[in-house]
Amino acid sequence: MTVDSDSLSPLLPNGKKLTEKSYDAGPESPRCRLLVDQKLVVYLSGDVVAGDTDPIKVQDRALVRLGSPAAADIGDEAVIADRGAMAVAGCAYKGKQQKFAVLVQLQKNVPEKVSERRDALRSFLRSYFPKAMEKQGCQ
Repeated sequence: MTVDSDSLSPLLPNGKKLTEKSYDAGPESPRCRLLVDQKLVVYLSGDVVAGDTDPIKVQDRALVRLGSPAAADIGDEAVIADRGAMAVAGCAYKGKQQKFAVLVQLQKNVPEKVSERRDALRSFLRSYFPKAMEKQGCQ
């Protein structure tokens, strides 16, 4: 998955080498780890789930651990936390009405200021989410 470097770069610490490690946790569950100088800095996951599932409710505890989740206007529903974010939208996937969810987790507090980090997460998710949804085949 190609990521917009302008929206991603504010979330990355200074370093010499950015590495992407992608894998699938199943056909409906792509995963990506972004490393700077071989240290994990961003974890991205996408999941196609049943249409009657509420991914934000399922991930509620994880989102709380990411710090003070608050609603955002991305997809059908989204939350931005201090160290991560999640967006969800309904989609047609393989002929069924499903939902697609993306979870972003930061491993470093970059940018250092929480308000700037939340703004950077919002900007990144707004750019990344529709592209990830399309790449997964959700329409």
